Amino acid sequence: MGSDYASARTLAVEALEALLPPERQTVAEYAEQKRILSNEGGGYVGKWRNDQVPYVVEPMECLTSLDYQTIAVVGPGQSAKTTIAENWLLHSVATDPADLLWFMQTDDAVEAYVKQRINPMIATHDAMRQRLGKRAIDDSLHFKNFRTMRAEFLPATKRTLINKSAPRIVGDEIDAYAANLGDVKALFDVRRQTFGRQSKLLAVSHPDKAKGMNPDRDWTAGIMAMYADSDRRVWYWQCPDCGAWSSPCPIAARVMVLDYPAEGTLDQVQAEARLVCPVNNCRIEDSERRKMNLTGRWVGMGQSISEHGVITGELVRRTTAGFWITGLMSPFVLGGIGALARAKAKAEREYEVSGEDETLRQVVVKQFGQPYAPPRTIGVLLGSDIADRAEVDLQLGMVPEGVRFLTAFWDVQIAHFDVLVRGWGVKGESWVIDRFRVGGDPATSPDDWDQMLEAVVLKSYPLADGSGRRMSIRAVGYDSGGQPGVSQQAYDAWTRWRKRKLTKLLGNIAGRDVYTVIPTKGASGLMAPRLSVTYPDTSGSGKKFASNGTVPVAVFNPNSFKDDLNGQLQKADGGPWAVHFPSALRAKAPPHPWFEQLVAETRLPNGRWEKQSRSARNEALDTMVGNHVLAHLHGLNRINWERPPNWAAPWDDNSLVFMPQQDAPASATPAAPAAGKTRLINRLA
Repeated sequence: MGSDYASARTLAVEALEALLPPERQTVAEYAEQKRILSNEGGGYVGKWRNDQVPYVVEPMECLTSLDYQTIAVVGPGQSAKTTIAENWLLHSVATDPADLLWFMQTDDAVEAYVKQRINPMIATHDAMRQRLGKRAIDDSLHFKNFRTMRAEFLPATKRTLINKSAPRIVGDEIDAYAANLGDVKALFDVRRQTFGRQSKLLAVSHPDKAKGMNPDRDWTAGIMAMYADSDRRVWYWQCPDCGAWSSPCPIAARVMVLDYPAEGTLDQVQAEARLVCPVNNCRIEDSERRKMNLTGRWVGMGQSISEHGVITGELVRRTTAGFWITGLMSPFVLGGIGALARAKAKAEREYEVSGEDETLRQVVVKQFGQPYAPPRTIGVLLGSDIADRAEVDLQLGMVPEGVRFLTAFWDVQIAHFDVLVRGWGVKGESWVIDRFRVGGDPATSPDDWDQMLEAVVLKSYPLADGSGRRMSIRAVGYDSGGQPGVSQQAYDAWTRWRKRKLTKLLGNIAGRDVYTVIPTKGASGLMAPRLSVTYPDTSGSGKKFASNGTVPVAVFNPNSFKDDLNGQLQKADGGPWAVHFPSALRAKAPPHPWFEQLVAETRLPNGRWEKQSRSARNEALDTMVGNHVLAHLHGLNRINWERPPNWAAPWDDNSLVFMPQQDAPASATPAAPAAGKTRLINRLA
């Protein structure tokens, strides 16, 4: 016989289930199971999949970790960074309730976002819809009462930031907040301070308020200030061709950049845009990015990742977990990397014509997700003016007072090597120590490469104090490009010298391996990283996933270092970053060819340096830049001059300084006979 009454057993089970604690899941786990994307305005519709944007999984997991009080996410538009906050809201309502404040830049932005994203999200998910209060006051544009928690959506104003408090806060597009708010992180912290370790702040934004790529100088406000105070995680992924690991983030040790033609139509720029692997120069098409993201992993401060993908070191302990998403990572960019290249090339060309850089700024910040530094204003230098500063008290081949260590660099020409030795002192002040040529056939002759050992690598210079002491060279580098055959000769020479123990790995500085001798290569792209050390496959096998090479190569952005040299040459007196020239570098009468080579190139509005004429000689410029690359690699800009390393100490305590009758200092490359006869062409030729 049927019954009009409910089952007592069923009622008991339901009542007991209500008392059970919610299942503990991370935000990422819950989103994978329950999140539905409706996107009524267009876009993807269906179940959320972590594998579509794997780079947001770790930020979401940090939201349920007691190890972090703040999660800072830097990124461009259309990269799913705001979806992290949406998934957090869903997770909170469904399984882990706590009041939440969501701040946006303006009231209009709040209204548009709640109507277009939040309200449809609530309607799509039972866990939110069923918990939303039924009274009119429970569901308004700015306030949602989900019974066990409330969520408020507010414009970021002094009134709302002072009068509200909650254990969970979302700061959305914080770099677009009004400037008069000051440090919004400090304001957020006050709003949640009574909740202690249970509090959590998620801040996401484009890096609008950053002024460049120098953390100490340029990341003092907005999202980049929060990122600077975090564990600074960057995304590494695997090259689909050679298998080497690098990162699309511009501060990584090995940076994969977007390369596109400098000339040609915008259609050509878009069609020919490719990602370039920094290790083996593999050119990677847009279609590969999804698979690359699936290989990706976050690597933060205190950690390093080898080209083989092995992570070593411990992540530094910070209360803020920082993540940097770039436009090259996003699968949602309409038109992919080709569209990004087109937008940037178009903005660069507009800047060249109009001199206005606002469009370029918006592209770099909003589409690439990178801090924007305005193009530098470069003063025009004349070789004759620099030559007039040459000092008669300085002698070529002598180490003057003030020099703490030496670098040497040679540029490869068709029938000779152009060598420059530069001495470095406190705060980057430098002196040209020597300049000469060594004859040879760089493209075909191993013997001619080996003669560079005695001519440069093993060379030392007398100190100018008359003590008879000498200083060895700390770092030697050389150009590994040029005529066909030069690259292989350059790599083979380094391999021979390593076997003879004439090169040394000195350690790791700023995530880069540091050697006493290293080949170098100038990167071609304007967006190339400032400096990285890679181990390209030098076998020429061209095999997919070829084993990484064993020869280190310092790959540098020549435009960035030429900007630096231009600034150094502007200084007409001594002091930090000033350059001193011996008068012997001058010709007997103007023009002075060596000094004219220093100014043989001009800077285009887009930041690229080019020769003023095709016939102009620029060896002096290239070798000056090469020496700075070496000094930078060895940590010149990181030296604490109050407590310098022993190789940069004053002469009496300097490990590179020795008496000729003594053995060469331990930090210098050991002496050995050179294989081949050294042919020196006149020192000032």
